Amino acid sequence: MKMITRHVGFISGPVNVGVIRWENEAVLVDTGLDDASAKKIIAAAREAGFSIVGILNTHAHADHYGGNARIRKVYKDLKFIYAPAIEETIIRHPILEPVYLFGANPIAQLKGKFLMGKASPAEPLPAPVIPFGDLNIQVVSLPGHSINQVGYACEGVFFCADAIFPEGIVEKYGLLYCFDVEAQRKTLNMMKNLTTYKMIVPCHARPRQNISLLVEENLSHIQEISEAVFALTGAPKTSEALTALLCAQRQIPMKSIWQYHLHHNTVKAYLAALLKAEAVSVFVEKETLVWVRK
Repeated sequence: MKMITRHVGFISGPVNVGVIRWENEAVLVDTGLDDASAKKIIAAAREAGFSIVGILNTHAHADHYGGNARIRKVYKDLKFIYAPAIEETIIRHPILEPVYLFGANPIAQLKGKFLMGKASPAEPLPAPVIPFGDLNIQVVSLPGHSINQVGYACEGVFFCADAIFPEGIVEKYGLLYCFDVEAQRKTLNMMKNLTTYKMIVPCHARPRQNISLLVEENLSHIQEISEAVFALTGAPKTSEALTALLCAQRQIPMKSIWQYHLHHNTVKAYLAALLKAEAVSVFVEKETLVWVRK
């Protein structure tokens, strides 16, 4: 565990887990993917000599709440598990993520731990500021990557969840998952010139004082994908056909069923944004839903 300020630090990993301490107690920001992630967090807490008393989840993707259940099992006096509205419902009922990806009772291949974490109690965030000891933890709205994602800020440290991704992840996956493209653009534009924070901690990148370059890279990625999807709609095509063409064109890996669904839903998010901007039309042709540019 690395402390950034007197009371705020993080535990590094595939998902950086925030730690906000007051005396011998601490609140976590996210808990990682699974029991293994939770065990690492618990070991770090014991080594540092504090007890975990609360969890603040940023959003309901499994790699951010999958450790909740194990931590709650070990720390039976946990005072709270909070998450944004709607997201907290998914944390309590993890089946909802594969349901919204599949659109029906999900097939077994979508019920693995990467899309469906262990169920955990969770309550909606009670206020825009969460008091903890003499500290105040601010809730910062960051929608786009998920339906109602938030970040948390305390003592000048901002845990910004999955609002931004490093270049390595963009290159690895080729298509960043997005629930709402326009909301993601607004979130990124809001984050362009953050001057109120001493340190910004993304979940999948190293902490840094300045994220302007990462923000621009993420905005460029969104613009490139939007233009690519639009270019493919010259003739009417289904969203599935557009996804296949986009992935082939940009050499985006799609080797599994769950990867297919994440990519397909992301392409539909771009199509929805283009439709809202009146750049494309959608209609039923020969019993098939198709998209075409105007």
